[in-house]
Amino acid sequence: MQRIDIDRLRPGDIILTANRTKAGKLVRVASRGIVSHAMICVQHGSIIDSTADGVQAWNLQREYFHEDEAVFAFRLRNALSPAEMARVIDFARSEIGTRYSKSEAARSVLGGAKPRGSRQFCSRLVARAYGSIGIWLVPDQDYCTPEDLRKSPLLVELEDVTQAVSVAEMEAIAARPNPLQEMRDSQNAVLTAGRKLDPTIENFNDLDKVVRNHPEWDSAIAQAYRDSGYLDIWKHELQAHPYRYDLAVMESIVAPEMLADLRTYCVDTIREAYSGGVRFAINLAHYQAAQNASERETLKLLIQLYETLVRNHELRVETARAWLLRHHPADVAQYMERVVPHSELWSSIVDRVEPQLGVIARHAIRRAKSINVCSSCGDPARDYGLANAADAMPGVPSLRLCDDCVAIRRGFGEELYPLA
Repeated sequence: MQRIDIDRLRPGDIILTANRTKAGKLVRVASRGIVSHAMICVQHGSIIDSTADGVQAWNLQREYFHEDEAVFAFRLRNALSPAEMARVIDFARSEIGTRYSKSEAARSVLGGAKPRGSRQFCSRLVARAYGSIGIWLVPDQDYCTPEDLRKSPLLVELEDVTQAVSVAEMEAIAARPNPLQEMRDSQNAVLTAGRKLDPTIENFNDLDKVVRNHPEWDSAIAQAYRDSGYLDIWKHELQAHPYRYDLAVMESIVAPEMLADLRTYCVDTIREAYSGGVRFAINLAHYQAAQNASERETLKLLIQLYETLVRNHELRVETARAWLLRHHPADVAQYMERVVPHSELWSSIVDRVEPQLGVIARHAIRRAKSINVCSSCGDPARDYGLANAADAMPGVPSLRLCDDCVAIRRGFGEELYPLA
């Protein structure tokens, strides 16, 4: 068996495969192609696709292919800015839960009427993700095939994207809990309950609108979240991997055969220090704003959930960073993900999680006619990370501050550390 080498992929990469199923063979025959399924990478080791189970996220390390199955990976020929790629990924994530349209998938290869529905199928999801920022991988993003994506002139194929996987390793992985499957089950349970109230609901964005517009259904939807286990999935991660959240426990790992894997885990974690969890802070800000507008029981539950997820992600990153600083400090300098203050990506994040900071920073930049100034007052500054952002400014990836503003913020309890 083989699987995709996750270290060969970047967020936004497109994976195309040719599975052995009857449906896959029919797609390849009808489209006169060599591939029949499309997926998009959204994070290190994580992909999103649309199948008969709807739009879902998957762990690529659990996805196996026979040796004779074709597996391809493609990347946009002209690289996007980090802010643009974040928007592509945001679109794909926002579609999670959306139901599969078998009839429209069939029309993409067989022809016929082409209604523009909100449901998804694999190649439509990928094409629409890029179309959301104005990039048309194919002439018709609503009706395209995986083969159309493979032939897109905007994409370039990646080489050597698969690796062999042994039966022993597959058995070891299968024996471990699968949190993504648990998440999929809970998401489907919540959406199924919501669709009993409003059959037009496709994804969680739709469900949020129902919560806002139908206060009479609020209690039932809140109960659906409780009953599904959606609010408690995070507990399984803490129970299974306590060392990821406690430096003392991590330091107790001393077996030489485990230290190399631990170092790899820590490096992988700080590589996505912000991109790996900023969605939690964005969702938190979204639900807080919605609750300020109209109080709902459902929103209260979701605010509590995302406060926890923001805090846990920060703790996970800071634990990995602290361990590396003690044992492999050069790794932090080399691999720690950095969002440069006042960059396009920084502004796109801050505008969603701490909009007042964005307004103040833009004012300071305009006044100084330079981006190399303090985010607060416009004086000469240097860049800082915020170790306790979950409590101080959830989701803010970095700050550019003068000495006076650093002292003031530290006086209010912010744990600032200089960035190289």
